[in-house]
Amino acid sequence: MSTAALSELQPVVPPEPHVPEIGIEEVAHEMSRAIERAEVNAWLDLYDAAPADFAARHGLSIARDGDLVWTTCTTIPFIHFNCVKNIGVDGPAAEEQVDALLEHYRAAGILRPWFYTSPHTEPSRLRCWLEARGLQHQGGWERIFRDATPPAAEPLFPTDDVSVEEVTSETAAEWAAFIDARYRLPTSPWLMALVGRKGWYHYMLKRDGAVAAVRSLFISGGAAWSGIDAPVPGIMAPSFDLDAVLGERLVRDGIAAGAKLFVADIEAPSPERDGPAYRNYARLGFKIAYFRSHYSYLPAYSS
Repeated sequence: MSTAALSELQPVVPPEPHVPEIGIEEVAHEMSRAIERAEVNAWLDLYDAAPADFAARHGLSIARDGDLVWTTCTTIPFIHFNCVKNIGVDGPAAEEQVDALLEHYRAAGILRPWFYTSPHTEPSRLRCWLEARGLQHQGGWERIFRDATPPAAEPLFPTDDVSVEEVTSETAAEWAAFIDARYRLPTSPWLMALVGRKGWYHYMLKRDGAVAAVRSLFISGGAAWSGIDAPVPGIMAPSFDLDAVLGERLVRDGIAAGAKLFVADIEAPSPERDGPAYRNYARLGFKIAYFRSHYSYLPAYSS
């Protein structure tokens, strides 16, 4: 018998199962609602803070029908500014809702509105309704969360050559300009209106006196949402280290401010759920709740 034939008789050893580098918790429906509500509350307050002249100039608005919330901006084609935040989260969605929302965006001249779905979205066929109307799955983000368990007293991430400072009225323009430059947006007047506003905490990480990264926290009703981050690690920047240092400051300050639930996202997800973003957030005490999928129309230049 040939060596080749003998090798074919050897038992096939299955590959070792891949272990994600972060914990995954199957959250209950009510917890998923609390997680999504933390972000929705942040956006409601963020839009309330928008200067009237800025909102008028950019066709900026936020609307709600019961618990359902959606945003509109006629001049800035940015996902957060033209999206349905929580359809099917606080109660089952209806096809009529989807049609009414799409009609709203068509009337406003918005070519690519966005819808979010998760494993907890009701009904599960909502995705089918969106796809039947021409919207397609366009990736998504890992929804992560943690409770108020304090991290270890010693620093989790090295800060040898950087410093983190909270944004003040004196440094608001510097902070806002950094964000606008990274996203190529004209939102500085809006951002500056958030500095000193109740519930908001904004941070800048500096290296050699220059801003290198930023991230914000909004706390309401004991829930803290983390966002307004730049550069987005894994998308705008190859390194995840600076964002990890900011994340640690947010968690520590958020716990001190009374936050009981922290909500954030990994915006450069990995199918294997490994890599620096997952490792860093695991060190910060976060777990994955679920993957939040994003639906929209394909860009006009797509084939």
